This record gives sequence, structure tokens and C-alpha cells, in this order.
Amino acid sequence: MEQFLISIGVALLLLMLMSLFRVVAGPTVIDRILGVNVIGIKTVVLIIIVGILDGRVEMFIDIALAYALMNFITTIAAARFYQRQSQPAAADAEEAKTAPSAPPTAENAKPAGKEGSHA
Repeated sequence: MEQFLISIGVALLLLMLMSLFRVVAGPTVIDRILGVNVIGIKTVVLIIIVGILDGRVEMFIDIALAYALMNFITTIAAARFYQRQSQPAAADAEEAKTAPSAPPTAENAKPAGKEGSHA
């Protein structure tokens, strides 16, 4: 049983390395946030496996739950921060599309009397 749990732990560490690649090379910020979240979830599982191997599962489950809660709160905070950072740019672009055209000024006004004359 101990050898089985150790092999699961090693497999989880390898999967964490693949998630770390997504964090470093992720094409978007969302990919990076999700990569960090996946690493956090795998860390929680590793903490529980260490608790089983150590024989003190109750203590390690408490630690794992606290870590999972921190991971969840951090992921939500990062996602909201990213959403607020990207909203002003989207709002500016939408405002530029729907904004009424500026009233004519001296620079962009057409000369009077030239509109309809065909001479």
C-alpha cells in the first residue's frame, strides 16, 4: 500500500510539472490562472497522501482543507482582478462604437456653399 501511494505521489508531481508548463507558457492569463489552480488541487491531494503515509490523516486533512480554501479564494480573486482589468478596455471599445459623432469644428467642417454646386 505504501509503495502504491508513493507512486501516486510521484505521478501527481509529474502532472504538476505539466501544469507548471501551462502556467509559464500559457497563451492567455486565464490559462495561467487555471494552471495555478490545478497545481493547488494536486497539492491538496499530495498533502492527504502524506497524511495517509504518516498515519495522521486527521491532521493532514485539516491542513489540506485550509490549503484548498486558500487556493479557491486566490483563484476567484485573480479571476475577478483580471475581469476588472479587461473591462475598461472593452467598455472603451464599446463606447467608441456607440458614441455620437463629434459636432463639426473649424478643422473638420465643410466650407459653406460647396455642397450642392456642380459647376
